[in-house]
Amino acid sequence: MTTNTLQLTSTATAPAVNSALRELATAAANLVAAVSASLFQKSAPRALTVFEEAEQVRLMAESYADTDPGFAADLFAAADRHEIQHAAK
Repeated sequence: MTTNTLQLTSTATAPAVNSALRELATAAANLVAAVSASLFQKSAPRALTVFEEAEQVRLMAESYADTDPGFAADLFAAADRHEIQHAAK
């Protein structure tokens, strides 16, 4: 009858795996924090077009039409001038 004995030496891989998992968890937490911050970050408002700016002035002119018709007329004229001057560019 023959007896075989197997001797194994174990290398310390557990701390390396533990360290890698800790780094992975930290990276995942940083990723989640960055993604959630970017989702709720407000972007800069877009610039209004020339037409939209003129429309805002016309709305203001309409609000003054009953109380100060002369001022309302000036605002309507200013909106038209603004549109003509800047639409050509």
